[in-house]
Amino acid sequence: MTDVDRLRYDAWTRQLERMRAMQYAYNRKFFVLLTLSTAGVVWAMRDGSAVALAMVGPGLVTTGMTASFFLHQCDFARTHARALERWINGLLGQRVLIASEMEAEYFYPHAAPKLSGVVWGHWTLFTTFTLHFCGVWTAATVWALWRLWAVWFDETWWAYAIGLGLWAGLNVAVLHRWFGNAAAERRMEEQLASVGG
Repeated sequence: MTDVDRLRYDAWTRQLERMRAMQYAYNRKFFVLLTLSTAGVVWAMRDGSAVALAMVGPGLVTTGMTASFFLHQCDFARTHARALERWINGLLGQRVLIASEMEAEYFYPHAAPKLSGVVWGHWTLFTTFTLHFCGVWTAATVWALWRLWAVWFDETWWAYAIGLGLWAGLNVAVLHRWFGNAAAERRMEEQLASVGG
């Protein structure tokens, strides 16, 4: 190994550590977000006031969007880490680092079209976990809407329900546009391939 190869190895290894730390940080933020949003929903349901119940739906849509943003950051780190592992393995002349290969199988494939954390046709616990929370959030929102019906049994309820549905639909459309064809991940892969290792 030449001195330049050693410098490359050192730089790539440090960058790989940074990408894995980034994955961990956003994973931790994700679970803190789920904990806080769950506590918020429990509080709102227990409080039972119209204002608290009206915050459940928009709060959970925002939670889903924020969780998707955290996933986006993890995808960035995964994609970069994958390239770094490939470059280091090339330098070493063998497959030493294979974490990105295992991630692709265990969680979801790299640059896979998906809707946030749901990869259709690749059923893993990750996909099931995402669908679980979507189901729980939908049920909590429906329950809050049902309880609001007792308070706003007129056009106020209908305006709120339609507005919430449109807001949720808009957020899903944005997530579909971003994650649906994995274009951003593919562009990043192309940028990394152009740098090469």
